[in-house]
Order: sequence, then C-alpha cells, then structure tokens
Amino acid sequence: MDPVILTAFSGVFALGVCFSVLGSVKLKLAEQLKIDDAKVGQLISALMFSSLVFVLLIGPLTDLLGFKIIALIGFVAGAICLWLLASATSYNAALVACLLLGIAAMCVNTVGNTLGPAVLFGGKNNAAASNLLNVFFGVGAFITPLIIAALLGKIGYKKTVSIIGAILLIPILFALVGTFPAPPEGFKITQAIGLLGRGGVWAGGLALFCYMSLETTLAGFITTYLKSHELSDEKAGTALSGFWIALMFARLIAAFTVPADASVYVVPVLAVVAVITIALMVAAKSASVGVGATVLTGFILGPIFPTLVGVTFNKTEASGSVFGLIFGIGLLGATLMPSLIGKYAAELDIRRSLRILVGVAVALIVLSAFLSFGIPDAAPAIALPAEAEAALTVPATAPHAGSWTEASIR
Repeated sequence: MDPVILTAFSGVFALGVCFSVLGSVKLKLAEQLKIDDAKVGQLISALMFSSLVFVLLIGPLTDLLGFKIIALIGFVAGAICLWLLASATSYNAALVACLLLGIAAMCVNTVGNTLGPAVLFGGKNNAAASNLLNVFFGVGAFITPLIIAALLGKIGYKKTVSIIGAILLIPILFALVGTFPAPPEGFKITQAIGLLGRGGVWAGGLALFCYMSLETTLAGFITTYLKSHELSDEKAGTALSGFWIALMFARLIAAFTVPADASVYVVPVLAVVAVITIALMVAAKSASVGVGATVLTGFILGPIFPTLVGVTFNKTEASGSVFGLIFGIGLLGATLMPSLIGKYAAELDIRRSLRILVGVAVALIVLSAFLSFGIPDAAPAIALPAEAEAALTVPATAPHAGSWTEASIR
C-alpha cells in the first residue's frame, strides 16, 4: 500500500491512541502519582484544552510546512509524551506530559484527516474518505485499552505505557518514504483568519460542536447510564465496547456505500434517527432496551463526524486550516457538554440529564441541513492546459485537493 495512505491511516489511529490512553491507565496512574480522581480528571481536561488551542495553529502550519514535517513531529512527539507520562513521578510532570500530548495529537489528527481525502478514492469523495479514515481512529481508541489491560498486570505501569509510546514510532517509516502532496504555494498563516468569514466553516464547526458533544458525553456516561439499569460493571463495560464497535462498523459501511453526491443527505437523516435513539435511551424501562438503544445510537452516530468533515471540505476547501478551525469549534462541545451532563446527573439522575442530548441532536439536524443545503459547494479546480499541468510539481501518486491546485497556479 502507498506509504502516503498508510500515513493518513496511522494519523487517525494515533489520535485514537492519544485520546484513549489516559482513560485506560487512570487507576494505575492515580496510584503511581498518589492523586485522586479529581486530579486525574484535570489531566484529561488538560489534554483536551491543549488540543483545542493547538489544533487552531497546527492546521495552518500543515498548509505552510506540508504533511511530512507535521506527521513526523506528531508521531515522534506522541511517543516522547507517552514516555514522559510513563516516567512521571509527580502530578506536575504528568500535567506537562498531557499538555504536550495535545500538540502531538493535533499534529497526527490534522495530517490524517486532511491528507486522507486527498489520496483516498481518487480525491473525489471527501465524505467516504473521512469515514474510512475514522474507522482507524476507532481501532486505535478500542485496542489501546485492550493492550493496556493485557500488559498492565504483567509488566507494570511504566513499561506498558512506554510500549504504547513505541507503537506511535512505527508510522515514522511511512512518513519518511512517502511522496506527499505539496503545500499550497505562497500560503501564509494569516490567510487562515480569513476563513472565519466563510459560512461553511461556521456551519461545519457548529455542527461538529453538536456531534462531539454527543459522542464525548455518551462515551463518558454510558457505563453510568447502564448501571442505572442495575447492570454490573462488567456488563456495562461490555455494552460500552459494543457502542464503539457499532460506531466503527457504521463508518466502514458508509465509506463504501454512500455515493459522493449523496453525502449531503447523510448527516441530517442520521441526526433525525439519533434524536429517536437517544430519546429511547431516556425512556427505556428495561436494561435490554437500554443496551439496545445504546448500541444502536453508536451505529447511528458513527458516520456523522467523518461525513461532516467531508461535506465541510466540499463547501470550503480540503485544507489543514479549515480542519483546524472546525475541529477546534467541535472540541468546545467535547469540553463543555460532559461537564453540563455530569452536573445535571448529580442533581437529577443520568437518564433525565440525557434529555439535554436530545436537544443537542435536534440542533445537529438544523445545522447539518444548513451546511448541506444552505451553503453552496466550493468552486471546482480550474482546468489546466496539458503544458501548464505538466509544469506543476505535485506527484501524480498523491493528488491534492482542488483548492490547492488553484493556489499553486495563482
């Protein structure tokens, strides 16, 4: 397989690893550092806050420096940060590692999610490419806890986390030998600010705010919700795994079944169904209905994030700057909504607090419909004479997005 494609897959896989590792080791980490759950929560918040800040910078830097440099920085920095976390002997040391891990995570995230649509499916189906890519995010997020659970009791915390860090070094081989699309000529980071005037960026970003609110909150509270149905910890954990497997499976199906011209319908329709399935979770009177609604919700949510990214690229441009802005707005939802749900769950109960997510899903219907049908597609790339096309320096094996073609001939 082309090393460029492997780099794109590895980027989103590495993001899944970075985002799941803290939750996977939190008990041993607390024991290692002699901290309580509140402090562990602060470490997770530090990772998310760092990601929110740095994705806004790394997106434009990717357009400026190119995929290869940002990918190498991301994979190397990710390994180093996990080794720092493995060796941390104090809360402050772990905090620094988590803050730096946010930088690494956004490097691999931006590379994976913007490189993939340029090199998969001939660069002609952004939504399908994003769905296929984000299957690998789910794989990273799913297998990291399994690896850690298998090794933690045998070799200890430090060696286990160090091995996870070493895994992130493997994709360096792909990044080093790949021939990547060239960055847009003459790009300046200040150009990214001008994107804030694009309706497609705001519509896509706010829709991602809603989606990431849903996914992050459900992932964090599914076990709490199922325990309210008097399920054991083990059965609740199994149902959570089912949620993630359903989400990954749905993305894989969407990648190969949704035509490019039908992608605009996907998110509004799925958001309507999500309203129904989340409402069913709230109304469920039995554990079996609750579990079924939970897994079905995971299946429905699966294609939404990658399809939203793909549709937004169609409406704007497939660039690191666009991705950085919309993902940053989306991360606000991932940061704020779990706290809000947690507050109401403590005051009322988890099932009634999930009613808030029904409202969020309704907002997602409106915003995604506006993005799909209220924002015109970006202008296609300008057709070039054969002589001019031959003068371009972009490798044929890794075509880049149309907006980059336009930038390179200005």
